[in-house]
Amino acid sequence: MKKICMLGAAAAVLAAVSPAQAHVTLEQDAAAGETYYKAVFRVPHGCAPGQATNKVTVRLPEGFISAKPMPKAGWQLETVTGAYAEPHEIHGETVAEGVREVTWTGELPDEFYDEFVVRGRISGVPAGGELAFPVIQTCGESEVAWSEMAAEGEDPHDLDASAPTLRVAEGGASIGHAHAAPGHAAEEPGSAVLGDISISRAWIRATPPAAKVAGGYLTVTNAGEEDDTLVGGSVFFADGFEIHEMSMVNGVMQMRELPRGLKVPAGQTVTFEPGGLHLMLTNVKDPPAEGEFLKLTLRFERAGEVTLDVPVSGIGARSYPGGAAGAETDSGAAGVGHEHDHGHGATGHAH
Repeated sequence: MKKICMLGAAAAVLAAVSPAQAHVTLEQDAAAGETYYKAVFRVPHGCAPGQATNKVTVRLPEGFISAKPMPKAGWQLETVTGAYAEPHEIHGETVAEGVREVTWTGELPDEFYDEFVVRGRISGVPAGGELAFPVIQTCGESEVAWSEMAAEGEDPHDLDASAPTLRVAEGGASIGHAHAAPGHAAEEPGSAVLGDISISRAWIRATPPAAKVAGGYLTVTNAGEEDDTLVGGSVFFADGFEIHEMSMVNGVMQMRELPRGLKVPAGQTVTFEPGGLHLMLTNVKDPPAEGEFLKLTLRFERAGEVTLDVPVSGIGARSYPGGAAGAETDSGAAGVGHEHDHGHGATGHAH
């Protein structure tokens, strides 16, 4: 196991950095405490004009535990583990050490942009606290340490090379904004507008580690004068995207896929919710965890395509996180939190 001084090694050379340059930043700069958080580090340029980025190192702060980095195609991934300053209690187990530093080595030309991802849990950090993630960006022999931290009362935007910083919010508080393109997003996470189509309160339900399917829910309103159809979509953490409906047949609740999509009639609203219409996300590769924000892409026949960030509710949750029914869970499925088992095995899936 490689031995590294975690934060004391930030004395790197600042190469051609000015306040006007875009910094390495977090996609979501706020999250609730005691939840899992996907830290997406955005690298917008090289260390200096024309320089390709060859290495990105992220040093994980105290209070960010159980970290797992996401591999990147064409990049070598290396981690450094070590003890936490204090042990943490998670689900009745003591966690005393974990990944403290992550390094990706590859090549990112200056004219391109990319993202580097680490998922972990925010633990032991009070609401209102901050977690700074020093990032070392290496471009050949040049290096930039995005590690400066604002003093009390100082604006971090005035710093030349500020560290990406996460603000810890109260649970259930507004903790980020959805990003939608080519439509525009509403302020509430999981909401966006795409022409005549409005999407609101989209969310995904967390799954157990062994689950191979997950469920997604949302509300879609068509304010136009012509029908539209939700024909498909995608998520990065699962290979398949299907639209399903539930119906009662001869007294038995049955589920069926809608391979041609779901019509959203003009002037009407369609709601996807547990026990009814839902998105089935199949062959899950990286189970969604409560507290995360994950990208969900929806494709409409007329309105086109939109990608937005949606929150993840807990296992067995019955509604959008923070909603009136957000604390309700579906506890009748052997603790797995699935409403029904429709022949998908022990892991089932969320409806």
